Amino acid sequence: MFLKENDTIIASATPYGPSAISIIRISGKNSISIVDSVFSSIKNGKKLLKQSTHTIHLGFIKDKSFNTKGKVFDQVLVSIFKSPFSYTGENMIEISCHGSSYIQKNIIKLLINKGMRLARSGEFTLRAFLNKKLDLTQAEAISELISSENESCNDINIQHIKGHLSKEIKNIKKKLIDFISILELELDFSEEHLISYNNNCMMYDLKNIKKKLQYIVESFSLGNSIKNGINVVIIGDTNVGKSTLFNQIIKESRSIVSPVQGTTRDCIEGTIILDGILFRFIDTAGLRKSNNSIEIMGINKTIEKIEDSQVILYVFDSSISSEDEKQKKIFNNIYFFSKKYTKKIIFTIANKSDISNFYDIQNFKSNMSYFFEISAKNCNGIKKILNTLSRIFIKKLENSKIIITQIRHYEALKKSLEEILISFDIFNKNPSEYLIISMHIKNSLKYLEEITGEITNDDILNNIFSKFCIGK
Repeated sequence: MFLKENDTIIASATPYGPSAISIIRISGKNSISIVDSVFSSIKNGKKLLKQSTHTIHLGFIKDKSFNTKGKVFDQVLVSIFKSPFSYTGENMIEISCHGSSYIQKNIIKLLINKGMRLARSGEFTLRAFLNKKLDLTQAEAISELISSENESCNDINIQHIKGHLSKEIKNIKKKLIDFISILELELDFSEEHLISYNNNCMMYDLKNIKKKLQYIVESFSLGNSIKNGINVVIIGDTNVGKSTLFNQIIKESRSIVSPVQGTTRDCIEGTIILDGILFRFIDTAGLRKSNNSIEIMGINKTIEKIEDSQVILYVFDSSISSEDEKQKKIFNNIYFFSKKYTKKIIFTIANKSDISNFYDIQNFKSNMSYFFEISAKNCNGIKKILNTLSRIFIKKLENSKIIITQIRHYEALKKSLEEILISFDIFNKNPSEYLIISMHIKNSLKYLEEITGEITNDDILNNIFSKFCIGK
């Protein structure tokens, strides 16, 4: 993408098709004068060029070249936004016309004939970025906001548009610049012994920078889950009621329920929104030894889904006697999972409580973080599982000051942190290596500037803004 200073761009900001109104968006130095040439105010003689910014005017769009009277396309409202007080930082016009495809197309065609051109994807926001109305993190948040599918994702993007992420990065950058200044002063004047900084203080500052970067980098795990849906995998032995539980949760009969063992051989997914958070539930093949090649493939897929999940619902049949060797094996398996997947949230679910002879409940409760007795068949206890699940992630969101959802931000922040870790290691071993430490700190700073767009290139901008819709 490139920006010609005198280009005036136009696009429909609303989808084509019958609707009450449609909005046509225009930006560029000559936007007001070009629209003025086809606009006739209800108040005779009223010229748009002479009107104040942030005003709205009722009138007609006319093709004045058609004949002496002019062909009227529509009665419209024209909103004026004068530079620099507009979304793009340029002169802008928004025409609110009736939502007929014919009207939209003909108004746009008329204005293109007057010297405008069709806007590319995301070009309005690109101009806003280039004119320093917002930084790159805010621009990306606008695109993410448009495609938000749940409340939590929407809230995160609103925070980014407000500049919360930008502010945090700006604060870290300031600390890095201060740190570089100290190092370079030491390099310039160390021989004259004019300046001497306490290495312990410098180490303390570097440690704080590292801690803040680590916090933001680690927030990506939660942010990415919120954006794409939190994966909740339902696992357990065959015929313990996994598919019945899955169907009850998503309120659809998606999984086949049968007394025949090994019915579920593929992973079946369904999504629900709990308290504004998207959860992606996955029903899986039962975990058991099998000689059936297709069932083995299903079990392997189950293991893959476990690795990709944030939450594991381990379901077992509580109707089996606590004295049964199988019950002891189940307990050992659940204990194994809780030890192996310490970073995952594991719910232990004792199903078939309506027919249960399960007396070992205290043993299970005392060893598991989250334990539930349910009857999937009768839908008893499932609401408690869902309420607990949503509360866990609501609390995580409430406790997170900054959450990143963009892979581009994550990669740049990770590289920035890596440079800080190298600096920290060098400083620990040899605090006098100011030149090398300064080089790594500068690299860290460069990666942060890539996030906000202070350092960028055409390829990055094209990749980001080409994903926007036309008209934004």
